[in-house]
Amino acid sequence: MTLELLPLVAALALQSPAADTLRVLAQRLSESQLVLEARARPVEARAAISEALARSVAGPPNSAEDLTVARRLAAAYALAWRDSFPLREVARFAAWPRERRAAKLGADSVRRVGVAAFGRDGPAAAIAIWRRALVRATAIDDSAGIAAVLGNIGAGMVEESRLDSAAAYLERARRLAVAIGDLRVEGNAVGTLARVSAERGDLAVARERYARALALAERIGDSRGLAATHNQLGLLAQQLGGLEEAHREFDSAMAINRRAGRDDGAATNL
Repeated sequence: MTLELLPLVAALALQSPAADTLRVLAQRLSESQLVLEARARPVEARAAISEALARSVAGPPNSAEDLTVARRLAAAYALAWRDSFPLREVARFAAWPRERRAAKLGADSVRRVGVAAFGRDGPAAAIAIWRRALVRATAIDDSAGIAAVLGNIGAGMVEESRLDSAAAYLERARRLAVAIGDLRVEGNAVGTLARVSAERGDLAVARERYARALALAERIGDSRGLAATHNQLGLLAQQLGGLEEAHREFDSAMAINRRAGRDDGAATNL
């Protein structure tokens, strides 16, 4: 096994049980049933697509079967949410040679390591890892990977109060996400740009950006984005002295996180 594939195997070991279940179901459910599952569990559907792609490179020698599963899931998600971005990404991935697929998944794995480091070791450690992921994604001209990691770096810089640099990275992420049609990364970037505006005291712009982030998250069923934005709106309302509004926003975030089984997030909202 090459060193390039080692992080992919590690990623498979850490896969989401719910997403893995959906990936297995995709092999036997009818198209209409799979659309219903994707509608009910959009976050898990997208994760299952990523897992199927990873298995097509690092898993058992059944890449054609795994790519078929990824296509079925992405097609179901496109019908359920009117978002064809994952389907386009699967087609683009399938057209690449194996070496470039491995490089793509390796860069994505490094980005996820940075996400884990953010919560464990803080933003400085995470940003250092994300910069390595950015180099990898740029080397293979992976627009989706570049947009995602630019957004991560920008979010890390917000935590370090480096607002000008954060805004620059986040705006680059937003523009690239718009260009390729990645609504999730666009929504994350807009939501974090809203936080930059709030930190700068430009509360009217912050509200406008949070409203846009909410609309994008609702558009694709991104429950994480919805909960995070409601929580930020609660903090903004609290800052302005609107305690009843803040309570409603925190309550909304908590309900979303509880439905998704994210106890840590719900505890933060509570």
